[in-house]
Order: sequence, then structure tokens, then C-alpha cells
Amino acid sequence: MSDISTKIIELLPTAYVIPGLTNVGIITEKRCGKTDVYMIDSGTTEIDGEYILSILDTFFEQRGEKYKIKAIINTHGHTDHTGANHYIQKTTECDIWIANLERPYIENPVLQATDIWGGTPPHEIQTAYFKPQPSKVTKIIEEEDCIKLSGGRFISFVMLPGHSFEMTAVVYSDKAGKKVVFAGDGIFTRDELSKHWIPYMAHPFKFMESLDKLSKLENVEWCIPGHGDFINRNLNETIEMDTLAILETKQLLLNLLSKGRKTSGELLKDVADINEIKLGFGQSVLIRSTLKSYLAALHDQGLIKVIIEDNTFYWYIA
Repeated sequence: MSDISTKIIELLPTAYVIPGLTNVGIITEKRCGKTDVYMIDSGTTEIDGEYILSILDTFFEQRGEKYKIKAIINTHGHTDHTGANHYIQKTTECDIWIANLERPYIENPVLQATDIWGGTPPHEIQTAYFKPQPSKVTKIIEEEDCIKLSGGRFISFVMLPGHSFEMTAVVYSDKAGKKVVFAGDGIFTRDELSKHWIPYMAHPFKFMESLDKLSKLENVEWCIPGHGDFINRNLNETIEMDTLAILETKQLLLNLLSKGRKTSGELLKDVADINEIKLGFGQSVLIRSTLKSYLAALHDQGLIKVIIEDNTFYWYIA
């Protein structure tokens, strides 16, 4: 009998995580002689889907239980969290739940690369990562939704915009009020920040507001980020670190513009050089898109301005 305990880890009774490049949450509910499974995110590829189902097959076989995937609950529409949706939905006929603004990315995956690129993307980013097979959404998540489970347990939702437009944390609460927060990319651990000091964000300052929402959750036993290590009980250190990373990038852009006007391309090079980032094609596209989000937010706050001169678009501090 294989040791499954390192492949699916119990966080609280009936709440688990399958660790991986993308952490996948599992919440179980016994009903009518079988166990319903709510899965939080699905990984990047069909191979991830096959792996997850094999883990669940072994796990429930060892417990002498039959199970059914009730729903995949996607925290957001990015491929590393939804890429196995199609395979798992085709195999199990499960539902797929996601917030409304994230829905287009999994039903029309080409929109993800189009959004990041800012137009029809070149072939370099029309890869399987940026363009998985589509899957069919069956339920739109609203923040006020509550899924009641047996024994006083329930699943609730917290909208955490910033990394994406309608990032959604899935919160499991047991009968004593203890919580497991499956936060998706609503929070980044130290290891993730060390690898990606400027993680992709659609709106960095909304991300900070969402971190504040996370900090107000009570009785959090575990917070499971989309990637990296699990956070046990104290979220404050990670929240402060994420906030600092955003503020440092904000200040870096202001410092660079204080020396004179610059184009978005010049700022991308300066930020990469200062952070000792050697840009490849994909990383260049992601960081460029993120910096444009910072610049737009700074512009909306009145901290920087725009001028078009000699058909060139410049950012500057007045």
C-alpha cells in the first residue's frame, strides 16, 4: 500500500491540500453513501489532472470510500490554476465554479494571452500554458455565497482583486470556526517573492487592499497560497512582506521618473537591471504588463503624468 499522506495532507478534518507547483485544495462532504469532493484549482496541464485524480483514487480506496468530484472551484482564471479543468471536467462531469470577471479566461483561454500582451499575441506566448483547452463554467461565485456542509461546516468566499480582476479566496470553516483559506494568488510567500520579486498583477494597489481583507480573517489555522509553502496561523509576516514588495516597486518607479521622463520600455529595462533580472520573452511580457498596471495606478493617483511628444509616449513627474 503506497504512502499517500505526503501527497494529500490533512489541514483540518475534511480539508486537505495536494501540494505541487500549484497547490490544490480538497474539501470533502459525505453524502448518500459516497463522498463529494470540492476541489480548489486544478493545476496547469492534463498531466496535473491525471495526477490529482490518481491521488484521490488511492486516497479514497484506502479509506474504503467512493467519491465524486462535485465541483472545481477556481480561485481565478490563470492557466496554472485552471489548465487541468478541461480534463477533469471531461473525465468526471464535475461542475466548475468561478467569479464572473474570471469566467472568460477559462471559457475563451486565448483572452488570457491577449490581455497580458495587450492585443493579439505572437506565437511565442500562444503556447499550451497561455492557451489551454476551454472548460465550461456551471456556477458564478458571488462573495455572499455560502455552501453549507454537514456538522456546522461551510465554504465561503472572499474576493481578493489585484493579482487578477476578481481573484477569489475559498474559505473552509469547521464547526468550531477554525478556518483554512485557499488564497490562490492573493498572497505570495517568501520563496515565491524571491523567485518573482515583481509578480504579475493586474492592479498592485488593489492587491494591497486585498491583503488587508485577508489580515482581518479570524481563526485562520492554515492559509494555502497558490504556490509555495503553507502559512500556519500567523499571516501578518507574509502580508507585510507582500506589501513591502509592492511599495518598493512603486517607489522604484517614482525614483526613476524623478530623474526625468521615460518610456514604458525604458522603465522595464531599468527595473530589470536594478533587480538583476535577466529577461526572457515570457518574463519580459509579464513584467511589462505588471509595470504598466503600476504606472496606470500611479497616474490615476495623480503621482505621475503622461505626455506624447514626437509620437513617443512618456511618463513623468510634474
